[in-house]
Amino acid sequence: MKHLHLLSSILILSGCMSIPNTESIATSMFNIPSSGHSEFDGTKHIRMSNMGCINIRFELYQDTPKAEKGIVLLKAGTNTITNIGNDSSLHFRLDDGVHSFSASSLLTEHESTQFKYGVKSNFSYKTYIVTEEFIRKIANSDTFIAKVNLLNNTYIEGKCSTLTLKEAREMNQYSDIQITQETLDISNKIVASTGFRKFVEMMDSTSW
Repeated sequence: MKHLHLLSSILILSGCMSIPNTESIATSMFNIPSSGHSEFDGTKHIRMSNMGCINIRFELYQDTPKAEKGIVLLKAGTNTITNIGNDSSLHFRLDDGVHSFSASSLLTEHESTQFKYGVKSNFSYKTYIVTEEFIRKIANSDTFIAKVNLLNNTYIEGKCSTLTLKEAREMNQYSDIQITQETLDISNKIVASTGFRKFVEMMDSTSW
């Protein structure tokens, strides 16, 4: 299963830790909010980092000038070192159908983040300019599946929405990992759709 595989790696990492400690590890690594302002000109910014759908990663960023224009910068890519495709390389399947986007430049950028417990996350991405309205559409959508085209004519995709316990167990029936409501609740907190919803909350609560 998609984002429950992400949780399984955290559960293995945490070993015999309690559920609260496992949740603390997970929420410290995914859907990380941050904000600030410039002392130079007072410009404010908000960011949601490391939103994941297994091998797909997202980051959202908005600042005062972008908020005034109703746009958001969306970084999208993969957690491996690779190159993102050109032209229409980012696709979303939402409740109302498929939406595709082209990056603002041809260059694929690469960065890595070091988390606690020796966990390192790579991020190969391109930046896309999307409307604030579309970010809200993603946040409000029950269906959220993402696809990223790579430069080598392959693609990656991932289910980015939350699951019910029944859906999780049906998708996980051939795995040895036991899915409980507690572990599913943690998984749903770190899946990308939750990060998009949190970012919308940040946009609504920020006084630009």
